[in-house]
Amino acid sequence: MLYYVTREQHAYTIDRLLGSFKTSWLPPPDMRRLSYETLFALRRAPIGNYVFTDIDRLSGYEIDAAGKIASSLEHASPGVLISNHPNRVLNRYALLRRLYEAGINSFNVWRLDEERTPTAYPVFIRREQDALGAESPLLHNEREYRDAVADLLASGKGLTGRLAVQYVRATGSDGMHRKYGAFCLRGLIVPQHLMISDSWVVKRGITAADLSEEEEAYMKSNPHADQVREIFRLAEIDFGRMDYGLVDGRMEVFEINTNPSFPRARITQDRSMVRRRIVIEGVVAGFNAMNAAPHAQGLVRIRTPKPKLHRLRNRPWTRRFKDALTWCRWRAAGLRTVSKPVEQGQPKPEPE
Repeated sequence: MLYYVTREQHAYTIDRLLGSFKTSWLPPPDMRRLSYETLFALRRAPIGNYVFTDIDRLSGYEIDAAGKIASSLEHASPGVLISNHPNRVLNRYALLRRLYEAGINSFNVWRLDEERTPTAYPVFIRREQDALGAESPLLHNEREYRDAVADLLASGKGLTGRLAVQYVRATGSDGMHRKYGAFCLRGLIVPQHLMISDSWVVKRGITAADLSEEEEAYMKSNPHADQVREIFRLAEIDFGRMDYGLVDGRMEVFEINTNPSFPRARITQDRSMVRRRIVIEGVVAGFNAMNAAPHAQGLVRIRTPKPKLHRLRNRPWTRRFKDALTWCRWRAAGLRTVSKPVEQGQPKPEPE
């Protein structure tokens, strides 16, 4: 079994994908979704292969706790495959800094609450831990930058967790902005989209016949697979979607999202089915490969780091009820907590 771990509030990405297989042309991968909140509340996890997502939405303490889950699984069953080990994945700032220092990206990034200030313009301000995009227009000089920071403070917002990102113009010969997106599933690169927009903030693509042909050609050729694979290796990320642009033929990496959205696995009769088939079949193949490692059966106890993990006292009763149902399902399936490594093929441990 492959377990896909997300924040509760952001589980819709994988839920929508798995739900869409009811009307699909191929079977779904053998995977289930779990939330960090459920694992933290129950302080146990079923042994299996795991992909940890939403790393950027975890606090530093929660990353430590998630890392304990991963190491406990590896101790209980050395054959498990952990993708996106929580305490190794680079966050947005660390990733962009590493790519800049490595000469892969030509643009730099600065934290608003550090002593360094931008040395190149234009820049824009954004939060580090979300995918909502720019919080400011393009700022073309130090005066505009300082005014924008002052406006943030005056509005009651803080500087911690906010970045100033140098802007690079990723446009084609037609002046349109292009943003490419490609999945990586432990080295398997699957192109997802090419968004083309007249706005520098590319959130939606413009639909036109010639632009659709360009996207379709990108999907079929997957021209940047080797570069994308190498960047995921540098980021120490096994699974996610990388968004990037091309500037004079040079790749510029904007971000890697560890809990990306997926197209639905449904059958349609329009041209988008060509793109959908490439993405879904690639993603399913990747998830199946990530679940290929054999493993033992049972539950592992999570030894949370000190100070002890919060008890989630403010968790709504509906969530606590679902946690109880999850626990009952594990017990009904015969899963028991193991206290020592169990090799594949050995008998199940005795009940507690």
